[in-house]
Amino acid sequence: MKKLILLTLLTTLSFTASAKILKIYDTQHQTEVEFNSLVANLPKQGHFILGEYHNSPSVQMAQKQIIEAIVKESKSESDFTVMWEFLNYTDQVDISTKFEKLQNNEINASEFINQTAGNQNQSYTPIIQATKDLKGNLFGINLPRALKQKVIKEGIDSINPNYIPANHYVGGDKYLARFKEAMGGHAPEEMIKKYFLAQCLTDSVMAEQIHLNHSTPLNFVIAGSFHTDFYDGTVVRLKENYNDVITFKIFSSEHHDENQTQEIFQGHTTYGNYADFIILTE
Repeated sequence: MKKLILLTLLTTLSFTASAKILKIYDTQHQTEVEFNSLVANLPKQGHFILGEYHNSPSVQMAQKQIIEAIVKESKSESDFTVMWEFLNYTDQVDISTKFEKLQNNEINASEFINQTAGNQNQSYTPIIQATKDLKGNLFGINLPRALKQKVIKEGIDSINPNYIPANHYVGGDKYLARFKEAMGGHAPEEMIKKYFLAQCLTDSVMAEQIHLNHSTPLNFVIAGSFHTDFYDGTVVRLKENYNDVITFKIFSSEHHDENQTQEIFQGHTTYGNYADFIILTE
């Protein structure tokens, strides 16, 4: 019983703790801003793209804090949507069923994560808890891994065309160059192109699902920053239809040295600014 009480206490604390945000940089105005000032001056509606480093607890806590603050500032409780890369849109019926159980307190946020995204993704529990507490909507926006693997092995024509958005296209030379850099030369050129095709399909699918599920004025997207950096990937596809897209890049000092951190704040010499706002966590 004591162990159960302690576990419950620790879980509760993890839901209520604030992110350790070290610095927020506004790339458009090239200036540092305080968190409260940032939130107060953001639009009260739109598509907020929270580009992240996966499974980094301080980053996910910052995302949770951003969602809570913007929702409260815009008085959008019960009228906002969170869309998450780690959930597949093809599983939405099951996601909605389990989220309803969470809302009815039949399961907790940690159990929801375990039953949908997998226990290895528990760092996202605070985001799910905040979405539940503020009475938001939750949608998956990705394509199942098995389908993307099939695209890599057999080409895009090997999957049902219903899975391919009408506006799908393969990214440009700069996006491909960044993708090759990220792969680190660990795959032959032909294999990189196959992986890149799956990457771009994911961008297109997520953009389409965001479009289909943005029934509320305020929308948040939780996605890996490679899909959102430099206004490319999923973001460039969204911007073709919306002018209310605000982008964030959220990263932790734990995984970056001083030179890397400064480059993220100041922007890349070739690709430009990473996002509208850069947030460094501890």
